[in-house]
Amino acid sequence: MAAVLIAQAPSDERARLVMTLQMAGHEATEASDGAAAVEALQTAHHDVAVIDGELSDMFGSELVLALRNVRGYIMLPAVLMLPASAAEAQPAESETPTPEVPAVYRVYKPASSGELHAAVELALSETVGELDRHLMLEQRRELWSDVSALQRLARSIT
Repeated sequence: MAAVLIAQAPSDERARLVMTLQMAGHEATEASDGAAAVEALQTAHHDVAVIDGELSDMFGSELVLALRNVRGYIMLPAVLMLPASAAEAQPAESETPTPEVPAVYRVYKPASSGELHAAVELALSETVGELDRHLMLEQRRELWSDVSALQRLARSIT
């Protein structure tokens, strides 16, 4: 069971998503816009976010980045729900990560309960691997930074 943050503007669609995810055994927290979603993430733990691509105060991809700026959520997995017209403009499978933002999976409206559940489960399963890769890259950067500093120190001594 996962704690799911749902950021969806239309209340009827939010209610449908909550019901779908609760039936799948997840806990769901609702947010009507991006600001409410950030506040919800700051006050309670969430494992994944399901985000409307077009919220009233920001685009879904902007919200993903805002949520990942919250301490402890740098690799929060997300499912981005995009309008059907986006699928025609940029065809991709719903289980394909968004390349610009890792661990973000797209589904196109109207998404079936099965599509939504599959995308949430896939996003949750990818989280650990993405986080491990991210941490490894950060450790490499720090190590190279340390090596460069030592090399500069050695040059200044000799």
